[in-house]
Amino acid sequence: MTPEQFAALVSSKRSADRRLAGREIAANPTLVERSVIEAAFYGETVPQIRQQFASALEALSAQAPVAAEPPAEQAKAIYDEAYVKSLRHVTERVLHQLNPLIGDIEQKAAAEIVDFETSETKARMGQIKLQVEAIAKLYSAAKAAVIEDFDLATVIRDCLPHDLEHNKCLLSFAGPAPLLVQGDPSLITMAVTNGLRNAIEACLPVATADHRPAIVINWDATDRDYWISILDEGIGFHGSIPGAFEIGTSSKGHSGNGLPGLRAAMISLSGTAELIPQKDKGCVLTLTWPVIGLSK
Repeated sequence: MTPEQFAALVSSKRSADRRLAGREIAANPTLVERSVIEAAFYGETVPQIRQQFASALEALSAQAPVAAEPPAEQAKAIYDEAYVKSLRHVTERVLHQLNPLIGDIEQKAAAEIVDFETSETKARMGQIKLQVEAIAKLYSAAKAAVIEDFDLATVIRDCLPHDLEHNKCLLSFAGPAPLLVQGDPSLITMAVTNGLRNAIEACLPVATADHRPAIVINWDATDRDYWISILDEGIGFHGSIPGAFEIGTSSKGHSGNGLPGLRAAMISLSGTAELIPQKDKGCVLTLTWPVIGLSK
């Protein structure tokens, strides 16, 4: 009997025909297309015949090859790409909605509140603006990389955040200079600036008039990767390392988007960011991204 004949029996109005088809298909589910069996199963009103079609579907599911898991490295690349795309999309939408709304609120508040410039409302508006600026930095960190040649040593030395009291720390730049690399200097700037900010903020609580905790910034290249490390003698890290890279996570009273922005920038470069607490004190932050050949 041909598949067409079996399909005709399956759709027959006579239960005897459907029973015959169901018995044969249960024994050999490949006699007809799976879609035919599924249609018969959902349309059948006789319980015994319906069970025959159900048995055929179960057998087909058991025979179906299990989708192979992609290699860990490939799976991570897929996840990272989806992460930065979704991060950029969400932050773009949030900024599009928030920016005009904040402007309207500030304008109305200035007109309606006496002494607005010295009011608590003005101070709170300033905090909201700082949060929006942090979201904007996340948006920028998730951009597609624009690859070019640049001197890594010069970029790193220009990343020092001057709004912090870094003079209370002993900063050392230990990498080779100059060092010509390929990458996106704007993404590296975001990552290193956030990394240095994190290190300085960790060191300031242990800084005294007689002790300047050390921060060592090193960098170099291998035949496969470019790397940057930031070692600090700060208060260390005692929480969840993966959690430190989650958006909005902070123990320092600010937006908590520094390390997430750093991570997004490195993912945009197909790179990595790793934070490792040291046994005695401080942490080491390591940034790496692959050597990228410029297309000529």
